[in-house]
Amino acid sequence: MKTSKKILLVLSLIVLVLSFAACKKKVAIKPVPEKAPNVASKKTEDTTNPASGTISDDLYKYEVLVNGIAYSLPTSFSTFEKNKWVGADFDKSTLNPNQYKIEYPKNGEQTLMIHIANFGTDVSPISKCHVGGITINSDNKKNGTTIYIAKKITIGSTYDQVIAAYGKPSNEYKGDTLTKLTYKSGTYSNYEISFDTKNKKVSSIKIENLVSPAKAETTSVDTKLPAVVKNYKVPSSVGTDLLSFQVKYGGTFYKLPVPITELIKNGWVLQSDSAKVLAAKSSTVGIELRKNNQVLRTQIKNYSDKGEPIKYCFATYIEYYNNGAMIPLELPKGISEKSTIEQVIAAYGKPTKVDNSPSFKYYSYGKIFQEVVFMTKNGKIEKIEVTYAPKNLN
Repeated sequence: MKTSKKILLVLSLIVLVLSFAACKKKVAIKPVPEKAPNVASKKTEDTTNPASGTISDDLYKYEVLVNGIAYSLPTSFSTFEKNKWVGADFDKSTLNPNQYKIEYPKNGEQTLMIHIANFGTDVSPISKCHVGGITINSDNKKNGTTIYIAKKITIGSTYDQVIAAYGKPSNEYKGDTLTKLTYKSGTYSNYEISFDTKNKKVSSIKIENLVSPAKAETTSVDTKLPAVVKNYKVPSSVGTDLLSFQVKYGGTFYKLPVPITELIKNGWVLQSDSAKVLAAKSSTVGIELRKNNQVLRTQIKNYSDKGEPIKYCFATYIEYYNNGAMIPLELPKGISEKSTIEQVIAAYGKPTKVDNSPSFKYYSYGKIFQEVVFMTKNGKIEKIEVTYAPKNLN
């Protein structure tokens, strides 16, 4: 009898211990399935959903998806703040007008490299300035940050995919470990897409559009096409006289000075503020036009008797430059960027002037504001400049 009681007591204790162990096990695993879905869904929402925003396929709209959210550069930093990007002391640190700097705002454990600029006229807190550039690389991707630019190019895209999406770049650099393609629409508006030379995949993307946000066009200027622009006649050939300033540029015939509207009609894009007014009979420099991925930085003149928007002025300068606007340029008598300086002299005779620099030799035909200049290196043409800015149009 005593033995039976002992057996029952031992069995009771075993059941009690097993019951306690079972209860303890349930308490330990209960929070795991409750927390896991929350963590996973948060990561997907914040970092891996490129389809939650949409951007243009036009590269030069400078639109970008960061963590699935669309931005158009430049944009106020407040648009990033709304999406939980926080900058250290952005309210206390200031930036002078017409300056920019590199900053590193954070979103949780993610860090983003941005170019932030002050386009205003007053010293402003960084938090009130504009994001004009973003750089992201493979390390950012490892930390969960995603970036997509036009036509879904991203970190990990291949060299062939980038070329298929955007065509021949403005510039290409090939190094031992890095290949870099540059696509630009202006001096401060460009993309730098870098590749690992071994796997030929995108390792970093830099997008920069450090230009003042577009302003509303003025309504105080007559928007009708000026008579001087209407009277422009398109030549049917380059002619035979170099100083007639008739050329074939980018496959189209022009006679300088050429209306900006004529260039736009033939596929050029005016990058500068088209509504900015130029005073009557005056000129300015540094106006940028783009054709495909090549940028021409030109000089313009307003030949009207009243102030006109830039888009109604005339370009007085074009160029072929193998380190700038690589636009095919044909001159009279079959001379082009592919010619040698010996062929130039054979076609046009002795130059008006010859100048030398440590690296280049310059052959000029004509006179100031009305000349063609060939810049050469070892007899090879590196650059052709055509300038024709008469005081008045004939």
